[in-house]
Amino acid sequence: MDGPMELNLVTVDGTRDMRFGEVLIVKPSGVDVYNTTGLNDCPADKWNAMDVKAIATEHGAAAAQQNGPHYWMMDSQSLMLGKQVSFGGVDARYAATLDPAIVRKAAGSEPYTVFTPKKTQRMVYAKGKPVFELVDSNGHVYVLQARDHAFSIPALPELAAQMKKLPSGWTYRTRTLSEDLVLDLTPDKTIYAVGDEFRQYYTRIP
Repeated sequence: MDGPMELNLVTVDGTRDMRFGEVLIVKPSGVDVYNTTGLNDCPADKWNAMDVKAIATEHGAAAAQQNGPHYWMMDSQSLMLGKQVSFGGVDARYAATLDPAIVRKAAGSEPYTVFTPKKTQRMVYAKGKPVFELVDSNGHVYVLQARDHAFSIPALPELAAQMKKLPSGWTYRTRTLSEDLVLDLTPDKTIYAVGDEFRQYYTRIP
């Protein structure tokens, strides 16, 4: 199954702590990403029962993988989404096709290693809300875009104590926004992202 080319900009409000999952369809030409955002909360019974081998066979892929569930950390977002597909009863929409090398680099084998995804996404973090950030040794700030299901929002301020692989010179912090933080990401501009050792992903603030 080839990734559909027709994409529409979809805005979803109230996304802070919204549960979602992704299904990755892995082919030699690239990895098609399907996302449940705006359709369902990635129901646990169907998600846990998902047969990735059967999904891979159905879509003529080398493999299929689940990513998540995760919980968005921004308050609203706009993202490009395409064709809707059902995976074991979990509806998801086409979001992107990624270079296999980027997926391998982002998969968590090398936490705190910067990678450069290409996508269109507008993320708004609301004034007065907390954000959770990594600051690298050069002072670049990366904001958490989605938390793993293993960590609740109240637990996130204490995450630094559990980071055993944080590079020298890097810090993790929590701060409350004095104004809206808006990230407008487009494929024509370089996007810098990084994962932590818990496979949570952060985007550099331009």
